[in-house]
Amino acid sequence: MTATVVLGVLIALALANGLRVIYRAFFKSEAACCDSGGSSCNSCPAHKSEMQRAMENSYRARVEKIEKFSIRRTIDVDGMTCEHCVANVVRALEKVDGVQVAAASLEKQTALAGLSKDIPDEILRDAINKAGYRAGVITV
Repeated sequence: MTATVVLGVLIALALANGLRVIYRAFFKSEAACCDSGGSSCNSCPAHKSEMQRAMENSYRARVEKIEKFSIRRTIDVDGMTCEHCVANVVRALEKVDGVQVAAASLEKQTALAGLSKDIPDEILRDAINKAGYRAGVITV
């Protein structure tokens, strides 16, 4: 008797969750991956394109700021595989004293930095390497 009740409750929960997913997918235009509220959704096509658009706009805005600096560096970066990696590289570079703004491109596998003062290349490389990525050639 107890096993039947437990099984019935489990079936009811599964059915309720399935109905919620169907409702959200068809009536709210949300993918099933958005069960967590959508804030951490990286895999569904709808949110992925929104995230990519936001990152591209952010990248362009940062590059425009960097182009205004008289001292700039372009750094080859190996090991970036996602937008989270891009954010880590940007954050690591912006922690370096003298780096005013940084941007990174997953597609190009490069990072750009706008500097307020001349910084040795090795310091920029170390910041990226300490973040878990491999800094390569740095060009002016």
